[in-house]
Amino acid sequence: MSFYIGDVEIKNKVILAPMAGITSFSYRKFMRQFGDFLVYTEMISDCGLIYGNQETKRLLFTDNHESPIAIQLFGGDKDNLLKAIDILEKSNFKYDILDINLACPVPKVLKSKAGSFLLQDLDKLYDLMNAICKKSTKPVSAKVRLGFDEINIINICKILEKAGVKFISIHCRTKKELYSGTPHYEAISNLKKIINIPYGVSGNIFSVEDALNALKITNADAVLLARGGIGNPDLITNINKALSNKPFNENKNLQRQCKYLLDFSKMLIDEKGEKSAIAILKGIAPKFFVGFNNSKTIRQKIVSNCNSIADLKSIINEILNYN
Repeated sequence: MSFYIGDVEIKNKVILAPMAGITSFSYRKFMRQFGDFLVYTEMISDCGLIYGNQETKRLLFTDNHESPIAIQLFGGDKDNLLKAIDILEKSNFKYDILDINLACPVPKVLKSKAGSFLLQDLDKLYDLMNAICKKSTKPVSAKVRLGFDEINIINICKILEKAGVKFISIHCRTKKELYSGTPHYEAISNLKKIINIPYGVSGNIFSVEDALNALKITNADAVLLARGGIGNPDLITNINKALSNKPFNENKNLQRQCKYLLDFSKMLIDEKGEKSAIAILKGIAPKFFVGFNNSKTIRQKIVSNCNSIADLKSIINEILNYN
């Protein structure tokens, strides 16, 4: 099942997709318990690196157990991106792959002419990515969408391969579609016959069936797990079991989900401190209970009443006692 991104062996068909505000060191550490797979940092600003922003440095923290890991950069100016890469190359930050974000549809990123904005002019895209590939001593990958307003993914992928990119992760929606609607997996169903580098697929992977269906239609080398994995780490294990023709069970166990949440909470607090961790957990913790009875009530309690780890433990005890 393994494939290579440049000289980096990727042993797992499941990849933990980069998510701003989510894939911090603690989240990656937690999810790594469920498989040996490629992970990404959160989006890193090229200017944040250039100006030595402390938050940017924090986002870049990795440890020796995270390989293979990709650092994801974003920016809209070629010179700044090359300066940022130079800083990374001379730093002590550990990473195996350099990923460039060409997919983000957020207005703030688009305003800086970064993310999916760069998919509009393929000549400029080639010039940018070719310069990046020549600058980086690490294999370069790219995160893309199917296009900006319209689907143009085949031409985008051809350009990226020609520029020297070694792996493409494809969110199967255009910028215009954001995260709504059904992903257009069929748009890349013949891509394997057109390019000679590996690629991954993402978009609406919430179950084993979703993952297998996406891989079947697209012939992709990997599936990227994003929102569907938040609060559901067993999905990684189950997808891998299915790909190995082993039996799996997607039914969630309440006690196990509570343990997962407490384990993740401890890691998050160790990384960010209790106050910041609790603010993040208000958004993430309810996802551990999706599909259970009273999940809406549980969400309301976490959002309204959880102001400390003691509060979270109390809410979890209440959930377990009630059920």
